[in-house]
Amino acid sequence: MAKTRVLFLCTQNSARSQMAEAFLREHGEDRFEAYSAGCSVAEEIHPYTVRVMEEAGIDIKDQYPKGMREYMGKMHFGYLITVCARAEKECPTVFPGVGLKLTWLFDDPRGTGVPEEERLEKFREVRDQIEAKILHWLEHPEEEIAKLKAERERERRERRSLEEAGRS
Repeated sequence: MAKTRVLFLCTQNSARSQMAEAFLREHGEDRFEAYSAGCSVAEEIHPYTVRVMEEAGIDIKDQYPKGMREYMGKMHFGYLITVCARAEKECPTVFPGVGLKLTWLFDDPRGTGVPEEERLEKFREVRDQIEAKILHWLEHPEEEIAKLKAERERERRERRSLEEAGRS
């Protein structure tokens, strides 16, 4: 049986999306093929990303930041999962060849509000949140689909209300 491809999208593809890709490979390799990309690609994976994943027993030293163009229109993905708010704003909202688009927002462990002496711990915290989200999704995929359906229904109701208000 063919595995479903999943693309994790972040701005630079140097931290959160790399972690998510690695965790899905580790925990969902029997059902999924994991990939990651960014819309403003970094030169390298952040050293703390490599370090905290190594602490979790996953070696990502051979991974590297990739741009969306590496995949856009060239591969079909069952899921596109955006893992940072900046990518949600800056990256294209339409991605050819994607089945379902999900949004799982995690804090930026490199964020300007994170003091340098707390940064490594923030990377660990985000790593653990990402792994927990991946594990939960693998056990309960129907919850994400239900959220999507509810969001689409809410958007439909809002559009109808706006259309009705415009006719009045």
